Amino acid sequence: MPDGYLVLVLHGHLPYIYHPERDDILEERWVYEALTECYLPLLEVFETLIADEIDFRITLSLSSTLLSMLSDETLQERYYRHLQKTVKLARLEQDRLTTSAEFKSVAGFYLDRLSSMLDRYEKYRGNIINPIKLLQQKGYLEVITTCSTHGYLPLMKNQISRRAQVETAVDEYYRHFGRMPGGIWLPECGYAPGVDQTLRDCGLKYFFIDTHGIANSCPAPVYGVFAPVCTRTGVAAFGRDPESSRQVWDRIQGYPGDPVYREFYRDIGYDLDIDYIGAFLPGGKYRVDTGLKYYRITGKEVEKEPYNPEAAARKAAEHARDFVARRRRQVREAAAVIDRRPVVVAPYDAELFGHWWFEGPLWINYVCREIAGDKNSLRLITPSDYLKEYPQNQSVDIPMCSWGAGGYNQHWLNPTTDWMYKHVHVTEDRMSELADNNPRAAGVEKRCLNQCARELLLAQSSDWPFIVYEGTAVDYAKKRFKNHIGRFNILADMLESGRYDPETLQEIESRTSFLPNIDYKVYCSNKYVNRPPGIKKSYRVMMLSWEYPPMTVGGLARHVHDLACALTSMGDEVHVLTCPAEGRGVFSLDRGVYVHRVHPDKLSAEKFIDWVKQLNDAMLDMSGMLVEVFGSFDLVHAHDWLVGEAAGRIADRYNLPLVATIHATEYGRNHGLHNDLQRHIHGLEAEFARRSDLTICCSNYMKHEIARLFDRPGSKIRVIPNGVELENIQTGLDQTSQREGDGKTIVFLGRLVPEKGVQILISALPGIIEAVGSVRLVIAGKGPYQEELKKLAANIGVGEHVDFIGFVDDENRNRLLNQAAVAVFPSLYEPFGIVALEAMAAGVPVIVSDTGGLRDIIEHGVDGYLAPPGNAEMLGYYVSELIRHPELAQHFSKRARRNVLVKFNWKQIAVETLGVYAEACRAGGMKC
Repeated sequence: MPDGYLVLVLHGHLPYIYHPERDDILEERWVYEALTECYLPLLEVFETLIADEIDFRITLSLSSTLLSMLSDETLQERYYRHLQKTVKLARLEQDRLTTSAEFKSVAGFYLDRLSSMLDRYEKYRGNIINPIKLLQQKGYLEVITTCSTHGYLPLMKNQISRRAQVETAVDEYYRHFGRMPGGIWLPECGYAPGVDQTLRDCGLKYFFIDTHGIANSCPAPVYGVFAPVCTRTGVAAFGRDPESSRQVWDRIQGYPGDPVYREFYRDIGYDLDIDYIGAFLPGGKYRVDTGLKYYRITGKEVEKEPYNPEAAARKAAEHARDFVARRRRQVREAAAVIDRRPVVVAPYDAELFGHWWFEGPLWINYVCREIAGDKNSLRLITPSDYLKEYPQNQSVDIPMCSWGAGGYNQHWLNPTTDWMYKHVHVTEDRMSELADNNPRAAGVEKRCLNQCARELLLAQSSDWPFIVYEGTAVDYAKKRFKNHIGRFNILADMLESGRYDPETLQEIESRTSFLPNIDYKVYCSNKYVNRPPGIKKSYRVMMLSWEYPPMTVGGLARHVHDLACALTSMGDEVHVLTCPAEGRGVFSLDRGVYVHRVHPDKLSAEKFIDWVKQLNDAMLDMSGMLVEVFGSFDLVHAHDWLVGEAAGRIADRYNLPLVATIHATEYGRNHGLHNDLQRHIHGLEAEFARRSDLTICCSNYMKHEIARLFDRPGSKIRVIPNGVELENIQTGLDQTSQREGDGKTIVFLGRLVPEKGVQILISALPGIIEAVGSVRLVIAGKGPYQEELKKLAANIGVGEHVDFIGFVDDENRNRLLNQAAVAVFPSLYEPFGIVALEAMAAGVPVIVSDTGGLRDIIEHGVDGYLAPPGNAEMLGYYVSELIRHPELAQHFSKRARRNVLVKFNWKQIAVETLGVYAEACRAGGMKC
């Protein structure tokens, strides 16, 4: 194993430049230069490394604005013509420089290089996002996101604006890459307290900050910048290593300033006669860089000497060896004094490599090769992989910081730019108000709102104040900023007056081919999940559940686990009392949740009801120990009747409110009460419901069932849906995973009992096979009904099409879903249907029975199908429809996955649960 790791991060961003009305905009050349000098050379380096079997790991962030421009067909065509024109110029230069061997050699170097670029761009068919995506799938790159328009988060007025920048970026990333980003590059490394909560809410696991952000954290990080820290919300922060930064960024001592390297500021666009070079300049007269530069840096106050590409390449290799040697020494020295493998984080702007430092891509090539030569001392790693190796990190509070001049806000808020923020803050408030006032907009009204959101995001770009402060393209930056604010106001006036001008709207929309799937509701103030006002800062909760991972029988274990973790992430202290589990001690700490397991010796009974009694007695004894060790609790939250007796006795003993979650009922599971055991369990459920101060259930169907069966008033029942943790759906799927199915695999997951309706699905198979040909039905789960189901399949002649694979853990469930053409849940009784949510989150089209809580999950014909319960013919018809029409299946799966992200996330569920806790405490006369 290596002494330590290097995280090499390249941050890719450009401001949004899109002028479809004309193709001679000077600023559009920023995109062309980035492609020719940075991104195409980097792709060549990456693909060459792979061809040479050099293993490497690099982290690349890409902004939504850059992704939009790189994927825009108009800009692709314009760049292609620009590149062809530049190749033509290089050919002319070879002819012009015939009498100068040194300069002709450099011109030949450019001609070969540009011709290769042209071939490469043609191979990519104009879209370089595709090869980047492939590199990520192969595991060489970890592509992350940054704020949608590179908005500087610390200077935004409220969390809604921050969230909109991050959430729209995550959505756009998902649109291009088909997966969630693991982390984010905060624009300008700008962090302020509270930003981490936004990142956590959007599902991001890590971000980067400058060195002083780590150094000034409280408490002081014990590993310095050689390990990430965690914020209180659990999001990891990686700090920039100052030494590796200086070696590359320092203007005087950094590698890019070496005299052998190419001089950036001498270009034939300025040096040659306008009559010759004008044909290759915008408008035939505007002096700009052409990219053809013939001199090396040479030195200060001396005549510039000709550039020598071979000598520069040798120097890049030398600097790469030096860089890697220093990193090896760094990690070796750090590893000697800390108890983990240190990580050196080296983040840079991507365009440094190739644009500002022409030899930068070559240097990266040599760095990767040098590290691959001795992986025992240093290894490249991505932040996600480092966090997998070291998931537990020190929790700290990080202060406001950035990597701009002075380390704080000066580069973006100063006397030259302060006027901008007055307009932005007013616009932020107005946008949120418009969104709140129009929650169900459609047609032209919705188009106006979506365009308002785009204009605000673009006005927030950190590029405009940065350019103004730097004094470069000041007029352009000011004009762009004012235009976006002005267009927003025109559209907002339309919305507030109700008088729409379709032509004006169309003209404004045509200027921003950006974020095509944006939803203005991202600015709704009630969309954001925060701790409800007036609720106690932190509850200490005693949570009882008979199952908890890894002891998992049904969906209850996952529900309790994810709820407990979500509450913990919001600052609550949760103690789970549960059954023993193989390989787990009586106490463990699981993502901040205190897990206390009954000792196996306490559960010796052979009869089920006697075993339940022992479990409850043991939990009661355990509660006394917890109160003695941890102090008083605020309430008891119990899940299902099996722990109901202990919950009631604990609540009585310590005078605590009791919240009961009923996940299913004995009556519902069995379609009635048919024997003494079922009637006995029903009685325990009724007592459990009666004893609770408030009862939680997961669907409106269950609310009515509980009220009817247990004579419980509706005012004492609260409906909070189940949720799904998206991270769990990725477990076991590596970065190269894509959908692997053959389009004919049908999947069912769940317990094999009659109420799950698997017999209906098997009965539908003959009709499905007749409609679409041979299919495979994979049934994952165990239960007493399995032999009956096997007999049914054999009797109707479909036995060879059905695989019973037994219980599957999370990893194998995910692999199974990754192969599925459709997931079917034909339940006859289903209080909620967590497995349906998991399939939706995995991007699998879903068909469910129109019963119970399932009808709360799926909107028929919009994000899935609802089949009549017990109707094999209709179930088969819907399954055949989705297999025959994969484009419809894909449409359903995308809509369904989005609904999971928005409606069924555990943070929202935790917030709603806290509201119930507060009610229960108030009902008991306790401080909430």
